[in-house]
Amino acid sequence: MNSKSNQKLIHHIRLLYFGIFVMIYIVFSTSCSPLYYYLFQSQEPKKESTATRDLFSLLLLSPNSVTYPWATFTDNRDGTISFQGRAGSFGGQSYSESTLSYAKCSSGQTWISSSNSCSPEIPTTLLYCPTNDNACNDAVTFLLNNGTSAAYSYCDGLVLAEKSNWRVATKNELKLTVECSENPVDFPADNAGGCGVNKKYYLNTSIFQLGGNLCSFWSATAANFNSSWFIDFCSGETSASGKGIARHVRCVTDP
Repeated sequence: MNSKSNQKLIHHIRLLYFGIFVMIYIVFSTSCSPLYYYLFQSQEPKKESTATRDLFSLLLLSPNSVTYPWATFTDNRDGTISFQGRAGSFGGQSYSESTLSYAKCSSGQTWISSSNSCSPEIPTTLLYCPTNDNACNDAVTFLLNNGTSAAYSYCDGLVLAEKSNWRVATKNELKLTVECSENPVDFPADNAGGCGVNKKYYLNTSIFQLGGNLCSFWSATAANFNSSWFIDFCSGETSASGKGIARHVRCVTDP
């Protein structure tokens, strides 16, 4: 082989090595390369961002507040609703400044922490009193005061958010949880519709759970010897009826 042929062979070998070097450089130097990704990137599936999980948890656990002219309600995410009331006249009743805690769930329901909800959907109903007289309430204050009443016994035995001094909400306390569907800042008077005859009232569902036919709730307040006040959240009306009827109950406690 002559000198000229040797030079051509050497030139071709150099080109071959140069080409191989360029290919190796491209394969191992760019993250776009499949081989680079296979060799150097983790093969484990990407996990959900901890920031996303933390944000979801924060939204689920953070307090939720709704303000009306008469009060601010705050869902504490522990089965209780804090109430900060303002002094004034609302729905024909005079209120002084007050602080209360309402149970988020109604009689017979259990608060579910993971979803901040109440189960089962429809609460149980309880009697104000088995007899239409003052056997279950004080004859002077007209408030429930003994275990003859199933409604009284339920709240008296409730333990929620480390609170054990629960009682049945009075008529005026229970009225504070009414929300008018057409005008949320309105407030119903006793035996009257503050939004007009064709409008509807509901439980304040921004804070309290509304499920099933949650219409009729007993208050702790008797109207007279043989009847007691209750609130129909399907109409917003505050009325009185015989004490021996079964209705839902919501408990409340002083701080």
